[in-house]
Amino acid sequence: MPDYMTQPMSSAKTEKITYYRQQSSAHVSHDESEAFTAAAKANYATFNNIDESAVEEGNYRSGQGIPTGGKTYQI
Repeated sequence: MPDYMTQPMSSAKTEKITYYRQQSSAHVSHDESEAFTAAAKANYATFNNIDESAVEEGNYRSGQGIPTGGKTYQI
């Protein structure tokens, strides 16, 4: 089973979305994890028509399965 990076994004008055992306390897580089977080944050801001500074980043995790609870989005 492939491993995924996951991270929820939220903001006041908007619904939380958990983003996920397949990892390129078992141990993710710092650059890869930063790029994932930046892409998730930008997508959430665009989707909700808010400024990126209003987006609250949840806990980043690697080595996860595909999230199934709540609203999810693969980037």
